[in-house]
Formats: sequence, C-alpha cells, structure tokens
Amino acid sequence: MIPRVQYRRLLALGLAVVLAHAGLLGWLFYRQVVQHGRFAALARENMNFKRVHPARRGNILDRRGVVLATSVPVKTVCADPALLAPYRGLVARTLAPLLELPEEVLLARLEPRLMTRPAPGSNLVVTSRYAVLKHKVPLDRWQTITQAIGQLNFGVDEKRVRSSERERLKGIRARGIFARDDYQRQYPNGSLAAQVLGFVTSGESAKDEGPVFEDHGVMGLEEMFDDRLNGTHGWTTRFGHEPPKPGLDLVLTLDASIQYIVESELARAAEQCQPTGAVGVVLVPQTGELLALASWPAFDPARPGTNHAAFRNRAIMDQLEPGSTFKGVSLALALEHGVLSLEETVDCEHGYWREARLRDAHPYGVLNFLQVIAKSSNIGASKGVRRLGPERLYQGLRDFGFGAPTLIPLRGEMPGVLHPPRAWDGLTITRLPIGQSISATPLQMALAYAALANGGVRVPPRLVSHLADASGAVVAHYPVEPPRRVVREAVAAEMTRALKAVVSPDGTGKRARLDHYTVAGKTGTAQVSAGATGYKPGKYYSSFVGYLPADRPEVCILVGFLEPSLRTGYEGGVLAAPVFAAIAHRVAAYLRIEPDLRPDEPGPTPESPADTLLTRSLAWQRGGLRPLPPPRAKALP
Repeated sequence: MIPRVQYRRLLALGLAVVLAHAGLLGWLFYRQVVQHGRFAALARENMNFKRVHPARRGNILDRRGVVLATSVPVKTVCADPALLAPYRGLVARTLAPLLELPEEVLLARLEPRLMTRPAPGSNLVVTSRYAVLKHKVPLDRWQTITQAIGQLNFGVDEKRVRSSERERLKGIRARGIFARDDYQRQYPNGSLAAQVLGFVTSGESAKDEGPVFEDHGVMGLEEMFDDRLNGTHGWTTRFGHEPPKPGLDLVLTLDASIQYIVESELARAAEQCQPTGAVGVVLVPQTGELLALASWPAFDPARPGTNHAAFRNRAIMDQLEPGSTFKGVSLALALEHGVLSLEETVDCEHGYWREARLRDAHPYGVLNFLQVIAKSSNIGASKGVRRLGPERLYQGLRDFGFGAPTLIPLRGEMPGVLHPPRAWDGLTITRLPIGQSISATPLQMALAYAALANGGVRVPPRLVSHLADASGAVVAHYPVEPPRRVVREAVAAEMTRALKAVVSPDGTGKRARLDHYTVAGKTGTAQVSAGATGYKPGKYYSSFVGYLPADRPEVCILVGFLEPSLRTGYEGGVLAAPVFAAIAHRVAAYLRIEPDLRPDEPGPTPESPADTLLTRSLAWQRGGLRPLPPPRAKALP
C-alpha cells in the first residue's frame, strides 16, 4: 500500500498536472478560437505588406535638350528601433556625423515605440520596427553608412557570448540600418531661369499605393506641371510587383544659352546701377516662342531661401506704367486708323502743352511724327493719338493684349490695368498715348513690339513646347491661342521705319545701335506709381524694347530696370539701351543671324556659352558635375 503521505503528494501532483493542462488548453482555446479573428487579421497584415517605390520625377529641358531640372537617385535611411534598442547610443554616435544630425536627435528617433494596431475584439500593441532617420541621403554617403554599420564594435568578445546574442549582433549589422529608394531634385545650372522653373519641397503624401515621401512643386513650372512631372509610384507585395512609371519630361521653348546671356548682362548692369529689380525677355516674333525670361535678383532652386524678392518673376508679375515705349503701340493704332502719317507735322509747344498740362524732356517746336517717335515727344504723341477718340484707342489696346493676361503657364501673372473709357477723366486720352494711366507687364510690352515685328500679327507667347515620355516620344503639345492681326502689314512697316529712327544718332535710343544689325526699338523712362498718392519721388522704370534685324526680325528683346540709382543715369536711353545692345549682340552671334549691315571693320564676335552649357548638361547626366555658378557682375560698359 502507498503510504498516506505519499498518496497525498501524488494526488496533489496529479491535480497540478491536470490543472496545468486544463489551463494550457483554455489558453489555447482563448487564443485560437475566441481571439482567432484578431490574430488572423494581424497575420494577414504581416503577410500582405505593401512597399511603395517612388517614381522618378520628370526632367525639365530647354529647346536643345539641356537639362534645367532633374531628379537623381538617393536613399531614405531607416532603422529598426526594436533590434537596435540595447545599442542605440552606439549607433547614434556612429551615424551622427555621417547623417549630419545631432546625436540627441538620432537617439530620439531610435527610441523604441509601442504601436497599437486595430484588430477584431481588441487592439494589438507591438513595438515599432521602422523609423526614418533621414531623407535624401546621397548614394555615396549611404555606402559610407553601410560600411560604418558593418564594422560596429559592440565592446564584447563575440566569440564568447551566447549564440542568440551573437545572432542579434549580426542582425544589427545586417538589418538594423536599412534604406529605401528615393529621388532628389537638382538644378544643374544653379540659378539659371530660377523664377521660371520654381522649386520643390518634400513631404509624405497619401497615395492609393500607400504613404510615400515625394517632391511637390512650390512655384513656377514645377508647380504648374506637378502632376505630369510626378509620375506613378510602384509597389511590391507578397503576391506581386508593379514597377514605378517615371514622370513626363517638360520641354520648354527657352534656350539655356540665351537665358544665360540675358541673366549675365542684367547682373552686370545691376551691379552698376543697383536697381530694385531687373527684367529681360527674348522671344521669336513669328512664333511667340520665349527664348529667355529673366529676372534679377535670382535664387538657387536647390536652396531657395527666404528672399521673396528673388522669387518674383518680374516679366509677368510687375505691372508698371511703361512710359515712352508705349508710344510705339499708340502711334501704330493712329496709323492703322489713318488719323495721321509719319510725314505729317505737329506743334510740340516748345516743351509745355498748357491745355493738357504736359511736358517734354526737351523743348521742341514743329516736328513730323517720325521725329516725334525718334525724339520721344510726349506732346507730339498725345496730340496725334487723341484723334482716335476713346473707343478706338481702348479697343486697339485691348487687341494688342493690354488689360488681359497672356495665359502663359505660370502662376501669378498680372493682367495689367486698362480702364474702359467710361472710367477716364479729361486727361486720360492724352496720358495713355505716352504710357501713363495704364500699367502693363514687361511680357505684354515685348509681345506688343513682337506684333509690330511680325507684320502686325500678334502671336501668343509659348513657354512650353511639349511633354515627352522617358523614351523622348512626344506625348502632348501645349496648346496656345491662335494668332490675330492687330494692325495692317503696311502700318507695321511704317512703325518699323519710325522705330529705326529712334536708334539713329539723333534718336533717344542711339546707345542701342549695333555694328552689324539694324535695330528698331524704343526707349522708356517712366515714373513709378505710388497708387492713389501719385508717383514715388525719384523712382523710375527704365526700359528699352526692340527687334532685329529691323526689316526681317528674328528676335524681339526687352530690357527693364526698376528703381535704379539716380547717380548712374536712370533714363531708358542711358541705362537700358546699352544693355539691350549687349544682349542683342551676343544673341545674334549665338543664333548666327545674318547681318544686314556691312561695316568696313566688323566688330568682334562674342564668345557664346552655348557649347559650354550643352557640354555641362551632358556631363551632368553622366554625373559628378557641380551646378553652374551665378554670373559674375561686371562694370556697365
């Protein structure tokens, strides 16, 4: 017989075993039956992971294929906080100099965090296995990081530690720090065409494929064509893979070489005259293609900073009284309606017209209207154009495009101000002909003169040529409005004859003359409006707009300086005309425009930056080229 004491012990042991098995069975029943839905959902979530692969943002190219904006592969550096927890201090010290982040910031990002995941019946609390340490890490820096993590010294003899700890240390080196694919926007030519291109910011967006960190345009073409440039992101799951589709390339009408010429000449002149801003426009009169759209000051789109004055695209955002450059438009309308001829004379009142309270910069007596334009007489222009009457003048200016946006695909374009005749006072009819009581953008003025250069046909501006896929195939052309005639061809020819006189030795624009080309253009020196209070004292907008060769124009160029220093000469003929000549000389040489003048001793042909820019662009695409530095300022010639 079993002793009573031993019997009791056996009974207690058996009961404990039964209870243990019962508890285990109950626990298993609870986990596998009662909480089946919860764990099944978690299992599905773990099995059905979805990793998003960002798409490469499309390039922005000039008309010759020079890369103005592109996206290069980089990495997003991530970590597994749960795996790194015992050694996160060591990892933070190792990565801080490589990621260029403070050690305490990395420590905070490596801190393991509990995450609550919804499940049927209750929520599941797990430790996060994913933390982003830094976005946009260059590939060479990522290689350095992987080497540093692979050589981590944990301060223990790994041959003597337990196998589980040894495997943990190997896992830290292999999987503790990892990376995801990403792209970084870069601008190979630095500040070139910065206000046109715009820039991007990066952030996480919710997509159908899942959350993804991507670039979005903030201003300029980067913003206007953001959806087309961004492309379609790819994804990977346990059951399949969809590769990303890169964004479309945006091909512009701009020519990077001409853009560089204009920006460099504006910067050189701005160093001398210290204006608030400067603007330059170059376009093809027959097609409306914009070859350059430049603003000063500029900024680097890769590091835009906070100088909002540099963000301003002055060609479309500055609406100013154009001043005397407007006489070319208003007198063309007078010629169109036959109310005057260039040979007809007019009394310029010896400098002061009492009836209209209007002055000329220099006293003139009787001039014909060709001389009125050449010498820029306010009185003569006003007397001639007022014969049109308010309605015909207003409608003619509307036909030229004033008072309405040009619909160029850039945000922030101003329409200018052109009030209807019912809002005019008694002096408006005498002020409009000389570019007062109206405001226009530099682009609107350039297009008006391009219409005269094009035989009286106004062609809408074109900045975007087409969209192309990664193979270069054209996907879509950017639409523009059809051209329209604003004056007769004979009138445009007459105005060209008058505008050539402006650049003659006796005209106000004689400093815009070129040795090899006949120039037709007009100077302008306008006071800067202060709104209802009148004009800002001592503040002027100085400009010159013209085209060449005058009788078979190939380019139309506008140059303007806002509020230049008075001590260096602020008049359009003194300041803007020489800059126009410098730009026109270099652009004509670059485009190989056939001269229409044959001087005995031709001037030197300037070195064109075209080949340099194209070579830099190709080298950039191969990698390893730094951005083009901004143009150095030189003394005004």
